[in-house]
Amino acid sequence: MKHLNYGNLCVTGKEKMMKKRFLSLSLAFITVAGMLASCGGSASQTENTTNDNLSDSTAAPVTTEEYTKPDKTFNGQDVNILIWSNSNLPVEEENGDVINDAVYRRNNKVEDLFDVKLKFDVRDGAVADYATWISTLNSSILAGDDAYQLAGGYGIRLTSDSLNGNYQNLKNNPYIDFTNPWWPSNIIEASDIGGNMFACIGNIEPLYYDMTYAIYFNKKIADEFKIGDIYKMVNDGTWTLDKMFEFAESCARDLNGDSKIDDNDQYGYLTDEWMCYDAFIHSCDIKITEIGSDGYPKLIGLTERFVDAQKKISEFMNSSGVVGIRAGGERRAMFGDGKSLFLADALYAAHILRSMSDDFGIVPYPKFDEAQDGYHTYNAIGNATVFVVPVTADGTLAGCLLEAMAYYGWKDVLPEYYERALKGKASRDNDSEAMLDIIFNNIEYEFTEIYSCSFGDQKSPSMTMRMSVNNNLELASLWAADENLYDETMKSLINTLK
Repeated sequence: MKHLNYGNLCVTGKEKMMKKRFLSLSLAFITVAGMLASCGGSASQTENTTNDNLSDSTAAPVTTEEYTKPDKTFNGQDVNILIWSNSNLPVEEENGDVINDAVYRRNNKVEDLFDVKLKFDVRDGAVADYATWISTLNSSILAGDDAYQLAGGYGIRLTSDSLNGNYQNLKNNPYIDFTNPWWPSNIIEASDIGGNMFACIGNIEPLYYDMTYAIYFNKKIADEFKIGDIYKMVNDGTWTLDKMFEFAESCARDLNGDSKIDDNDQYGYLTDEWMCYDAFIHSCDIKITEIGSDGYPKLIGLTERFVDAQKKISEFMNSSGVVGIRAGGERRAMFGDGKSLFLADALYAAHILRSMSDDFGIVPYPKFDEAQDGYHTYNAIGNATVFVVPVTADGTLAGCLLEAMAYYGWKDVLPEYYERALKGKASRDNDSEAMLDIIFNNIEYEFTEIYSCSFGDQKSPSMTMRMSVNNNLELASLWAADENLYDETMKSLINTLK
């Protein structure tokens, strides 16, 4: 087995406080970044990035962040990366698509910085194909052949499998600083098991952005029913569950007069029964775990806030009669045809809805109530790509590449996704641009969500919102039925790594 060589780099910035620093990108920054990209030239040892906010609603001091390139090069080495086929990371050439081309340029920049060549072994790795994908990776590691220096795969499965002893502890890698703003703001808090973290997610690839959840609304329907300025409600802190559900019920229409709302009518709210429900855990600021005095995560238990939020959400979804529950393609098509006031969906949908004839807006998921401090965003890590480093790989090489790819993803790829693909083409108005700032600035994760598969299929505490609402069950009974499983799984997760 290869020795994990990290070199002697002294990493700065470890004393930065963990806080929400996924800062919004200003038009000035995007202009400057575009100018720098067009000028080409060699990469400097130090990069400075200054961000201004686009909206008073997210106003914060101007912040300068710094990326310092380690004094490392790898003499033209091939870097073999096993990647699942859902990933947007492997890009062979520019094709005119702004996101594709930004990823291509970013990958080339990282190759030039460290004198390496990225080689992608792309294999099907979702759902039924995952077992073969992970077997390929694990077999290579157990053989000690160093076939892969990095791997990126199916988030919901790979996070739990990363704990099997085959992967490096990324928190110990001195070339990765997870407190930097190009990493999700609470990734350490949510992933950490007593100082151990074996998988990471973030700006390395655009699928991370696509899996971020929001609420879309049809502006034509909103104007017809005179429901008021939703953007202002968000900025005023009055965009709540009660408001959204009230508007959805008031804007549904029985067009054929059969005394029910179905596909021949106009719904108030379109959703799926899985991730769209999971998103309420975050938007309502529901806590499931916390870090104990021993440094390990522990279950908080079923809180009154969780019970109250679930009851309100379940009553609306199951009893209001204005909700359409559909798979992604179908609900997006229905919303695009003007069949609903609201659509709950990932930001991926914005690309599809750009051809919609009615104008639409994008806002964050609503707060539980007005007293809640700010908005919180759900990112479906389960369907995104998470990255691991085999224990057979060179930790110095892997750490340098992951940090640089995350930084240049944040600096060069995100502006293209955020400004041109979303703001410029899809969201259609300046107000939605400010809403996207709020959405992206507040992405967060939850421990039992990251390691969901360790609890069993659909058994994680983070899935009790979806399971109780979807099946119209009392949350307390559902939680009680699996509480022993939760406790034992938490103990097992922690004991595995002690």
